[in-house]
Amino acid sequence: MSRDYKIQMDNNMFAPIEEEMEFFFSSFFGSSYPSLYRKELCWKPPTDVYETDSYFVVILELAQMNPADVSITYRDGILFIRGMRRSVPPKERRQYHKLEINYGPFERKIAIPDDVDVEALVATYKEGFLEIQLPKLKNNEENVINIKVD
Repeated sequence: MSRDYKIQMDNNMFAPIEEEMEFFFSSFFGSSYPSLYRKELCWKPPTDVYETDSYFVVILELAQMNPADVSITYRDGILFIRGMRRSVPPKERRQYHKLEINYGPFERKIAIPDDVDVEALVATYKEGFLEIQLPKLKNNEENVINIKVD
């Protein structure tokens, strides 16, 4: 099952600072849960971010998610992925021995280190993974000026 997402754009100048603080707190406390300074309670899905010659690629593990419950926003070099994984109430009483699957709201903020072509962003959801491709803006080599030093 594949679904295309609409990418929204808006502004937030504090996003890179929040991302650094989240990284610090999650590294210090060894937790995948939100940092202590955050008001809302949300979980963070496992995420891979890599770069090729043409793209930045972000992959999130979002098993048993409804794609309609996911929102993707790009603004000022930050990719925001938000959503909700809904739990299904059990039909019978359960006694859990281990609970590691997160339910409820989630959010990831990923700084993209270079300019991207916002008109060509593509997101697909397949087999429990959300993949977002952010095409790099091509540098126009005609704007390069060589200066001879005498």
